[in-house]
Amino acid sequence: MDSFKKKISLFIILGIVTLLFSCKTNPPTASQQPIPQFGKVFITANVDSARIYLDGTFTGQFTPDTLEAEIGIHEISLKKELYYESTENIEIVKDSTIVVNFTLVEILDIGRVFVSSNVNGAAILLDDEDTGKFTPDTIATSPGQHEIKLQKPFYFDSIREVTVIKDSTVTLSIDLSEEPVRTTILLEDFANVSCIPCVTANKIIESLTKYTYGFDKLVAVKYPTNFPSSSDPFYLANSQDCDARMGYYNILFAPTTIIDGIERPISTDSSDIISAIDQRLQKNPKFRVHVSDKIVGSTYYSTVTIRVEDGSGLTFSDLILHTVVTETDIEFSSPPGSNGETKFFDVMRKMLPSNAGESLSSIEITGEGSFSRQIAIDPGWVQMNLNTVAFIQNVNTKEVFQAGSTF
Repeated sequence: MDSFKKKISLFIILGIVTLLFSCKTNPPTASQQPIPQFGKVFITANVDSARIYLDGTFTGQFTPDTLEAEIGIHEISLKKELYYESTENIEIVKDSTIVVNFTLVEILDIGRVFVSSNVNGAAILLDDEDTGKFTPDTIATSPGQHEIKLQKPFYFDSIREVTVIKDSTVTLSIDLSEEPVRTTILLEDFANVSCIPCVTANKIIESLTKYTYGFDKLVAVKYPTNFPSSSDPFYLANSQDCDARMGYYNILFAPTTIIDGIERPISTDSSDIISAIDQRLQKNPKFRVHVSDKIVGSTYYSTVTIRVEDGSGLTFSDLILHTVVTETDIEFSSPPGSNGETKFFDVMRKMLPSNAGESLSSIEITGEGSFSRQIAIDPGWVQMNLNTVAFIQNVNTKEVFQAGSTF
């Protein structure tokens, strides 16, 4: 009887210890980033439809228009074909709209370049600035030496020097080389700031994505869970998308690692994860996925371009494109949970347009499609650490056929 009581007592003690270490629900308060403040500027010019640039980045807006930006001094530039660029430093004031009028001076001495390529529809950049035109087309600029760059999804950039001659049109033909078709594997991980084994799993994933494979072969998305701690700050920031993804995969434990939607290696065993990744890398890619992004003011833009390489055996009405905004290198001054971690990588911030994704049934006929999304940047996110991960998934079988990212 005494032996039985000792066993019961030991069992109770072990249970309490386990509860304390794995189910802590009151993590320390994380350090808070300063919340950005914004103002607006209404920009006009003596000519309409001039392209508006904020701190060197094209905003996608044209004069006259209102631009939103963080308070402080910003460089605002206007550019328009056949006009000299005009730049001013403007102070943005909190919760106010200031008015700025630009004067663009016409370029009297101009020359032209007719730009063509072996593939149509390549974006034409002049001196590393997007002209808004696509091959084949003619651009006008000042005489002298200039750089022409062509860009197109699934092709390598191509750059040529050209001498523009006053009152003449120079013909420039630039060939683009197609990028090789490659397979990019998606790793999805479900973790929590108070999950002890998640520390090991996170280190493994970070090493695999950055060093073992690189982002061309492997990209990761980490979905926060509400267990063992319901106070995980990443989960609380977007519980709707987290719950949807956990429900889709029927996630019951943290950590849980899923490769391409169908393989579930042991999260703390790097050899098991590598074996699953290597197995999936042998598949023949059925799609190409090209992802680009940009930040303008307080808005994050992403564009996903898809091309079908092999549609055999696919039911396109079952295919979903998921676009995920992630944030990496998130640091806290003290651990936000009980597992001691203070730095986090590849955390899901938002799924666009929603966690349901969007159907790819339309590309069965065209063979290619482009999907553009935008989202207001949360004040707590670090803009330079944002990336987009996109992947194509069969909604029924859960298999992921291809992924891509802006890493």
